[in-house]
Amino acid sequence: MRFVALLFAFLGLWCLAVGISMGMEGIKAKGWPRAKGRIIKSKVEELRTSSKIRIARLCLSLDYLYMVGDKIFEGHRLNSGWRCFASEDYAKDVLKRYPVGKMVEVSYNPKRPSKCLLEPGLNWSVFFMCGLGLVTLSITYPFVKNIFRARGRS
Repeated sequence: MRFVALLFAFLGLWCLAVGISMGMEGIKAKGWPRAKGRIIKSKVEELRTSSKIRIARLCLSLDYLYMVGDKIFEGHRLNSGWRCFASEDYAKDVLKRYPVGKMVEVSYNPKRPSKCLLEPGLNWSVFFMCGLGLVTLSITYPFVKNIFRARGRS
């Protein structure tokens, strides 16, 4: 039981750390410089198991080129979150917003111009990861507290 409680505590902390990290990147990206770019690939692929059963994941495959100074970079990220979605409607909406050939504004990290996003800011995956981390930690807290209380008695 101790191992499971500590494992869930670690999982909760990991989810919270990932969510905060994604959120911080998205917020920082709002202040990054922008460069003109062009979409060169835009499609959604279904993830399937070996038996061809859909596993509720539609993953965005998005490529774009942009220029910083005299150097051309290739980007692949829509935002600071995940590239996979469960909603087919959301995936279709992203494809409509970013068709092949469309000119776009790319936010890039001035210290590392190869690191870029099309949509800076917070997105649903940040809130999902932080929420999952907090829920996991709140459920695990009483178990971990009892473990440490029992260790103090022995």
